[in-house]
Amino acid sequence: MSTPQFSIVLPTCHREELLARCLESLRPGVQSADPALYEVVVTDDSQGKTAEAMMRAKFPWARWVKGPSRGPAANRNNGVRHATGEWICFIDDDCIASREWIAAFRDAATDGSIDLLEGRTTVPDQTDNPFVHSVSNLDGGSYWTCNLAIRRERFHAIGGFDEDFLDPAGEDMEFAHRYHARHLRSKFFPEALVYHPVRPVNLRSILNRHFSIRWAAMYYFKVDEELHLADGPAKNLARAFVNTIVNHLRTTWYDLRDWRLPGWKSRHFWLALRWITFPVYLPYYLFWVYRFQKQLNAKAAEAEGHPVRG
Repeated sequence: MSTPQFSIVLPTCHREELLARCLESLRPGVQSADPALYEVVVTDDSQGKTAEAMMRAKFPWARWVKGPSRGPAANRNNGVRHATGEWICFIDDDCIASREWIAAFRDAATDGSIDLLEGRTTVPDQTDNPFVHSVSNLDGGSYWTCNLAIRRERFHAIGGFDEDFLDPAGEDMEFAHRYHARHLRSKFFPEALVYHPVRPVNLRSILNRHFSIRWAAMYYFKVDEELHLADGPAKNLARAFVNTIVNHLRTTWYDLRDWRLPGWKSRHFWLALRWITFPVYLPYYLFWVYRFQKQLNAKAAEAEGHPVRG
């Protein structure tokens, strides 16, 4: 059996119905590309009931592998370890690939100077409602992992996704930062289209997303912007305190100044939520600034064999 050109890595966790919808869009014969051109690897972080039985019954052409259950970054890395293609394509389980998705990446990959391809992601049922979740990337530069392809050798050279990110918040941005730091070449290819239908979310999900702000601290430490491991904890806490307040005031000004721009209902909902929870939100963020600095400095000290500040 020949090695496929593309390995589609599809992470999932307890979303069997959404996963089935995504896999249906990737089915050989549904995709316009030759089935020999690609393989699909589903890496499943589910505990207890997994998607393995469903896939064996309905999608035997796709490969199921057990995920490490350490968050989406580790789950994607696990899928890549089981991939064999020259290119790794990432899509999320709540997305739907267009019929030409793989064929479009095939056409774009003929340019041997390109290392990473970023596809276009649209929301077919976009609505101004804070109780739905959706992601779009219409012009490039976002590097969302719901629609991305990278040469496998480049992925490994960069080091894959940083598994210190345990939630879906910032790990793709940090990966993009390392990618650009190496001055590798990328291209936005809108013909590689993925649909991201809205997904209803409840108040608990909204609060979880709101308080994922802690991962912004991890990101800033990782890319050495705003927060710096070389500085003492007090300096980073003071900087985080000021920056958080300034950013909230700036966001409030922009939202109120342009209050009737598209999506104003959702924007004002998030604005109100930020200020209502701010007495908890700010100390929560500062706690994680302190905790992540200790965690990352301890990790660096262990790797380097000598103490690091903080």
